[in-house]
Amino acid sequence: MVSFSRISAFLTLIVLFTLIIVGTVLGAQNIGTQITHGNGVLHTHGIIKSKSDADNILVFTTDGGQDMQFTCTQRCLTELGHIQRHIYEQAPTDVYYNKINNTFVAVDVD
Repeated sequence: MVSFSRISAFLTLIVLFTLIIVGTVLGAQNIGTQITHGNGVLHTHGIIKSKSDADNILVFTTDGGQDMQFTCTQRCLTELGHIQRHIYEQAPTDVYYNKINNTFVAVDVD
């Protein structure tokens, strides 16, 4: 016969391990964005509508329907083929950006 204390200890360990795993996963998500894109980088998800080659402007519509314009810089400029494919396919896109002087500056587009 299994005693109540053993069942209680087993359930306590299951809850403890679950909390540790969930905390680790959530922490890794936050730290991963900071490592990849830097501190203070914002994120939005939606669809790229167009890209202007002259001034590297991305026209973007978020999942919530808000239209945004991003100035493409840094890693964003190295992924122009990827961006063109997303425009052609109307594929869901993640934009990581900074807000500088009321301008949205795209750091990375994925």
